[in-house]
Amino acid sequence: MFRSSAIMEIKEVLYDAIKNYQEHKIISDIAQGDSPQTINTLCDECMPILEKIEGKKSEKTVSFAEGLIHYLLAVALIPSQRKITFASVDVDVVIPDISTLSSMPENALVIAFPKTNDPVSIKKRVMELIQIQPHKENIWFVIENDIPLEVKTYKIDNSVKEPFMNIINDIIWFTSNRKQSKLKIFKI
Repeated sequence: MFRSSAIMEIKEVLYDAIKNYQEHKIISDIAQGDSPQTINTLCDECMPILEKIEGKKSEKTVSFAEGLIHYLLAVALIPSQRKITFASVDVDVVIPDISTLSSMPENALVIAFPKTNDPVSIKKRVMELIQIQPHKENIWFVIENDIPLEVKTYKIDNSVKEPFMNIINDIIWFTSNRKQSKLKIFKI
């Protein structure tokens, strides 16, 4: 299991990078559709530091990505619920909420952050999430290594087809194309 002190170190690294980049610039970038550059800059600043923290690379990298997404969802005011259980399945992030996932799963997005590179564990996690989200295209995984899955994956390495840096723009596109979108881009 991942040490809580390592999680605190990762949070410190992330929030130092956010402070350096400046929150108002992050909000502006998201509003202008430039979140990929923001995410790329924050990752470029943090990844070398994360490598020095004790622990498995996949745990550190994906924990960082999850923290970054939680932060970006909050500052962009994208409705979401985090770290909840639905129908006995743990959910990392659901957009916009569990109520929508339950009543209109086609309008809900589930995002998972498996902190492992083990393909068997990750595929098991996919199967669990398919039980609560029957629309596989609405299940997204953020992973360190490229693993072929039957759901959309974002690899933290930005050289792949679906790079992690595009995830916020993709979330905004997803929410804006739903009937019940409550998306607000500007922090007030």
